[in-house]
Amino acid sequence: MKVNIGKVGVVYVIFVIIAIAVLVKIVLIQFVHIPHVPDVVGAVTDEEKIKSHRGSILSDDGRYLAFSIPEYRLYMDLHRDVIADTLFDNNVDALAMELAKLYKDRSAAEYKKFLKIARDEQRRYVCINKQLLKYQEMQLAKTFPILKYGQRRGGLIIEEVDDHREYPYENLAYRTLGHLKSDTAQIKVGLEGSCDSILRGTPGVRPLKKTEGNEWIPDNDRPIIPPVNGTDIRTTLSVDIQNIADRALRNKLSQSEDLQAGTVIVMDVATGEIKAMVNLEKHEGGYSERYNYAIGRIGEPGSVFKITSLAILLETGKVKLEDEMPAYVYYNIGKKTFEDEYLRNYDKITVQRGFEISSNNVFRAQVWEHFGSKPEKYMDQLKAMKIDTKHDIEIYGIGKATIPHPSDKVRYWSDIDLASVSIGYAVEMTPLHIITLYNAVANNGVMVRPHLISEYLKDGRTIEKVEPQILSAICSESTAKQLHKALRGVVENGTGKNSFNGCKVEVAGKTGTARVVIPTNGAYIDSQGRKIHQGTFVGFFPYQNPRYTVIAVVYSGLTNKNFYGGTWAAPVVREIAENIYASSPDWNGQIRASGQLPAYKEYPNRIVNDTLSGVPDVIGMGLKNSISTLESRGYSVSFSGHGAVVKQEPEPGSETSNKKVKIYLAEKYATE
Repeated sequence: MKVNIGKVGVVYVIFVIIAIAVLVKIVLIQFVHIPHVPDVVGAVTDEEKIKSHRGSILSDDGRYLAFSIPEYRLYMDLHRDVIADTLFDNNVDALAMELAKLYKDRSAAEYKKFLKIARDEQRRYVCINKQLLKYQEMQLAKTFPILKYGQRRGGLIIEEVDDHREYPYENLAYRTLGHLKSDTAQIKVGLEGSCDSILRGTPGVRPLKKTEGNEWIPDNDRPIIPPVNGTDIRTTLSVDIQNIADRALRNKLSQSEDLQAGTVIVMDVATGEIKAMVNLEKHEGGYSERYNYAIGRIGEPGSVFKITSLAILLETGKVKLEDEMPAYVYYNIGKKTFEDEYLRNYDKITVQRGFEISSNNVFRAQVWEHFGSKPEKYMDQLKAMKIDTKHDIEIYGIGKATIPHPSDKVRYWSDIDLASVSIGYAVEMTPLHIITLYNAVANNGVMVRPHLISEYLKDGRTIEKVEPQILSAICSESTAKQLHKALRGVVENGTGKNSFNGCKVEVAGKTGTARVVIPTNGAYIDSQGRKIHQGTFVGFFPYQNPRYTVIAVVYSGLTNKNFYGGTWAAPVVREIAENIYASSPDWNGQIRASGQLPAYKEYPNRIVNDTLSGVPDVIGMGLKNSISTLESRGYSVSFSGHGAVVKQEPEPGSETSNKKVKIYLAEKYATE
């Protein structure tokens, strides 16, 4: 047999080349190769953000107005290096059945098929379902077949991915708090919007790497940068006072189909802290908070602004309260004659009485006679009060107050302007500006900054406290005392008398009724003779030692009826004042002793005794603490009401097979 030397040589050379290549590869692997370079599995890297926990919003006494409950997503590592074949094959049916019951979006057979495909592909970071799990659901998933062996043997991966925002008082103070709709929503409303960066915190960073199946999994070889959770905010809002104010305004608005909206603000006299801010607007057969009238609605204030005229006249020594003057039914300024029908029964009238009955001509005449020749002096005095300050309140949407001046170049100044300003027209104010003015009167002439936040907290500790801030002195203390007397006269003998007869707490304040310019025609009246009314009452209590200032404003739609501040807004303030007085521990001891008010029992937050069996006792806890306590022990929680837990079903200590608990909350409840 003849051998082909050429062919043998070629084959020999090929084998030599292969041998050399293998030898080179062995040398490279043993001595040169460095793991984690781009040509190996897992070398492609990336990173993802770790969501920080959003801070809570608290009431003035620490109750939760808004807080976040974490939610989770379930993943699995289905690689054979993690889950043994025997464990997977023997338990995949049972696991699929539990997943079908948990998520309720696929059948057990569909989940089994999904798991087996991922298993065959040796996938390492499989999202079982994008649906988010609550805490108790996540705890339940940890008990499922295969998953109960944890991450190293059962492939269990649970990620905390989002926070569910909870508002235990539902729509109470809705426009003031603001409500988050989703994590991606651009919320600019209320404290949730204006304090978003403070509440949100700073996200962390988790390194990722790619698996052989092109899946991204955590890269444990690189350090995680942990998130910085958001800061908690303690507001000045009182849940109790907010409830009282909301109920009082809602009740009054419901008494007339012509009333379209209303607002209430309650302010602490000494500090400027806002204890309540209510904004209600007619909507879908009821009233809801759709717009912040308290800070955003600009309009001519009407007769409540007469307090500035009286303050300037008293402060400059032009008049005293007891001074008498002619009762001008008709008063001429320039070429215009003003009629005041409220003076028809008077020959002469004191300044005090003119204020009590809210006479326009009394104040037109006094301001014109003392400042008509030099209106800039009067307007300078008014400007010096700083009542048109753009208040640095902690939410967006504050309207701009405007006060004209003879030196203004953007508008023409006439004699009529001074007369109009003296009775609350030709100026524009928000309810917040008006109450801040009256709060200064109550505070002996010292105007303090209105604010909604009292402190910022981290892990329960105060990191910054918001101190009261003085803005200006609107008048001397002696003048302020004279204004107190005049305002009390309005309630005792004037336009507020009918609404405050028999009131349990002494209130001092002023009524005001203003016509609103109709947007469609720029006039105060339409072609059918209809008007839009703004009725206001603003005052403070108790009269001798003012603690709270309150403003209530109601707005009508186009109507032929009249809506006066003394008739429609004053009763709202009375109801608020009486209920605050009755519920305050500083004032109500005598009332309770007389039997007019039921005795109430308050329960502080408690620590649960973990040695007790059955359902934990959460009676007296707030909503967040009770949910956390029950969910951490595997219970599913539903609730109704707000405040502290007054009842729970099943009762504390009971055994329940379905692990469900219903809790009932209330602000206060009577002892039997």
